[in-house]
Amino acid sequence: MDKQYRYFYEVARQGSIKAAADKLYISQPSLTTAIKKLEEQLGTDLFIRKSKGVELTEYGWVYFRYVQEVQEKHTQMIHQLSDMKLRSGGKVKLGVGEAWWKCFAAKAVEDFAKHYPSSSMHIEFGNGLSMLHHLVNDDIDLFIGHEINGINNRYRVRFIPLFQEREAWYVRPNHPLLKKDELEQRAEDYPLLKVTPDHARHGDVLTEEGAELFTVAAQETRVIYELDSLSASIDMVKMSNAIMPYTSKIAELLREEGLEQLWLNEEQLGQVGIYTKVGTLTEPTTALIDLITKKARG
Repeated sequence: MDKQYRYFYEVARQGSIKAAADKLYISQPSLTTAIKKLEEQLGTDLFIRKSKGVELTEYGWVYFRYVQEVQEKHTQMIHQLSDMKLRSGGKVKLGVGEAWWKCFAAKAVEDFAKHYPSSSMHIEFGNGLSMLHHLVNDDIDLFIGHEINGINNRYRVRFIPLFQEREAWYVRPNHPLLKKDELEQRAEDYPLLKVTPDHARHGDVLTEEGAELFTVAAQETRVIYELDSLSASIDMVKMSNAIMPYTSKIAELLREEGLEQLWLNEEQLGQVGIYTKVGTLTEPTTALIDLITKKARG
């Protein structure tokens, strides 16, 4: 961080020129001069001088928030550079949904660890849109998820298809809908449970048309429960009349967890695959992709 920013930030945090000078290992007069020079440059007072220290003025608070943001971005950049060095040395960062982890990704990672025992790994769980956001920002190397429509062309990503799957609805045992006909017309009367739902803050990776579709899909009028954990979602279904849409690929596992399959969408197929950025991948990343592909298709 720029020296001027550091001086101001430390004075603001300490509430004292003397304490900040001690923290920065400079003389108190030098720090006082630096702060006065900054205030002259900005054309306003940043601090109110008091007998027992200093306080930020309203202008000082605006500048403090700005400097705080600069510091956070600087720290993030340093972390990203360090992470890039680790990844060039063999570290792999994988994004995956919990369902695909249980279906095949865990086994692929197990085999990967045996073949590359010296390669570090970072595994992040989440939904497709958040993983795409992390991918284009170089926070992960690849992720497993559904094919996403409406990705902005400025993001050069590639999709490797693995298989197609159908969505099912899951409910607790003895759910009222298990005893009724005309399922689709009555289901909307019950809460909808979304497992790791997409968030609008990740919509910047989509085109305007894609973002509009996302907004329309998010406009639900019924009661909605949103959970970022499959385990917690299962518990929530058990304790309520909520309906949980989720892949039919883990129907057996969910039955073992005590849930009932209410309905299976026989008509619509979803494509699941691996997303990476376009370009040359490291050897460990390529090897992990091959292992995931074999486990998913085998």
